Amino acid sequence: MTMRLTTASGLDALDATTPSAPPRRRFGVLHPVVAQPGLVLAVLVILLAVAFCVIPGVFTWKDPYVPDTSAILAGPSAAQPFGTDRLGRDIYTRTVYGTVITLTATLLAVSIAFFIGTALGLVAGFVRGVVDLVLMRVVDVLLSVPGLLLTMVIVSALGYGTTNVAVAVGISSVANFARVMRAEVLKVTQADFVEAAASIGTHRLAILLRHVLPNSMSSVVALIPLQFGSSILAIAALGFLGFGAPPPQPEWGLLVAEGRDVLAVAPWISLFPGAVILSVVLASNRISRALQPERGL
Repeated sequence: MTMRLTTASGLDALDATTPSAPPRRRFGVLHPVVAQPGLVLAVLVILLAVAFCVIPGVFTWKDPYVPDTSAILAGPSAAQPFGTDRLGRDIYTRTVYGTVITLTATLLAVSIAFFIGTALGLVAGFVRGVVDLVLMRVVDVLLSVPGLLLTMVIVSALGYGTTNVAVAVGISSVANFARVMRAEVLKVTQADFVEAAASIGTHRLAILLRHVLPNSMSSVVALIPLQFGSSILAIAALGFLGFGAPPPQPEWGLLVAEGRDVLAVAPWISLFPGAVILSVVLASNRISRALQPERGL
């Protein structure tokens, strides 16, 4: 009887000191994302914008170009959620179809900036010497000129239009990717595994492509959503100033510009497209912050 009590007491003590199994996460791999409502909202906003761009006809049945003289300057309602403009065109419909123009131009601008900037930063940081000096001086020149002014100069040289605006915004953003990529390459080239690969006679091109490039991309990838939001603002600003898509195309910046003369009587013409621009830009910035290596999701 004594041994049984002792054994039972020992088991009780063992159970008390044994750490319990950690609780299972409710959402598994998605837990880091779901635990941040702001990030979830940002992702949903971007997905909705992409859906507007890919299948705009699913979200509205109206024509963005056909005027309606019976609904001129009509306020927001169930039939026209964003109201109508001076020609009676539905602002919501024009905003949805304008997503195609604006996001396509933004994607082109970010692609130009990413590929050219990444290539320049990679070469400058890996080769160094005179090549680094020359490339970084070019980058410094790009950084010394205000971005909007530089894009206006490039658009004036290339000609007006959405494509030219996207190219101009992409060229003016090359310096951002180049500087970040160069800094990452300089850090990676000092790592032990890169020095070990060089010491055993690995070709420099193989070191560049197999070791340096993959390990230098994290910060550059995190910069893409941030640059996406900045490019939307730049393209919308140029559209507002008249450098982008010509009327009656429903480009976001042009939609905001169409309501500037009637803000006192019909503020919704500029207010709702401006709110859409702001929402997409803030969502892009939030996703970029989540992708930064030191923050994680």
